[in-house]
Amino acid sequence: MKIILVAFIFFTGVSSGKEIPKFFEDDYYNSLKNSYAKERYKAVMIDDGIPEPDIQRGIVDLAIGLLGIRYRFGGESIWGMDCSAFVQRVYAMAGISLPRTARYQAKYGMYISRENLKPGDLLFFRTYARFPSHVGIYIGEGKMIHASSAGKRIIISSIDKDFYLRNFLFAKRLFLYNPEEIVDEQ
Repeated sequence: MKIILVAFIFFTGVSSGKEIPKFFEDDYYNSLKNSYAKERYKAVMIDDGIPEPDIQRGIVDLAIGLLGIRYRFGGESIWGMDCSAFVQRVYAMAGISLPRTARYQAKYGMYISRENLKPGDLLFFRTYARFPSHVGIYIGEGKMIHASSAGKRIIISSIDKDFYLRNFLFAKRLFLYNPEEIVDEQ
């Protein structure tokens, strides 16, 4: 069975069934210069009635199985991997293809506010660049699992650490579907 990742476009409001507020016409929103600051603002403003897909519960178990692997910038193997390779590997083990870099992984899924995080949601941060340059997987109880350059390994960290609070951009929840289960509405 092939699973396909659905990249919901934020402005459609497809998954929540609710009308998206016109906050992008807001003066504060328009004053933001960085496009990722705007994305973060949108994530906070949306009503998060977004369901947790069943597959997300298994993502955390798969991620924990990689704890302790060394961090290596650009690395993609069990001998060393970076944050986005870690996320890509975990989701690949679940049968889901994601792009290689945090910047492109950030283009998939629906925005989720920090207050509505569920295990398996992706957390994006700016580190060495203005765009998403670090990604982790939320595991619950205010913690994420990620490949940390500071920790030099795949570790579990509190998302409430000052560094992560200052550099948090937004969170995303991936939606998956089986094309054989889609009903034609026409």
